[in-house]
Amino acid sequence: MSGEFAGTLRERVVIETRLGNRDSRAGAVGNYRYDGQAWAAVSPLMPADLTRGDALSALPRWRVTLRKREGVGIGTRLTWRGKYLAVRAALSDPQTPAQMHLTCEEVR
Repeated sequence: MSGEFAGTLRERVVIETRLGNRDSRAGAVGNYRYDGQAWAAVSPLMPADLTRGDALSALPRWRVTLRKREGVGIGTRLTWRGKYLAVRAALSDPQTPAQMHLTCEEVR
């Protein structure tokens, strides 16, 4: 792991995984399980950075870079500075296998 990458991870995020619990009507309960914490680099995503065919949401989007970790993807939620960030995409570049890039949307 290079020192340059480690130096960019300045934010602390909490990782939570969505549970499959259902209520009495078989609806999703929406509970999350704590899955640990990680150091991350968090930056805002501008609309031009998003996929051209994607319908834009009014909610802010963020790019989160962290060390590669199993189990992080769709269905994962990050807590950062009191905000909940729902993971919408998780990408890993083969040239930098120790890193993963998440596209997250703020949940209100």
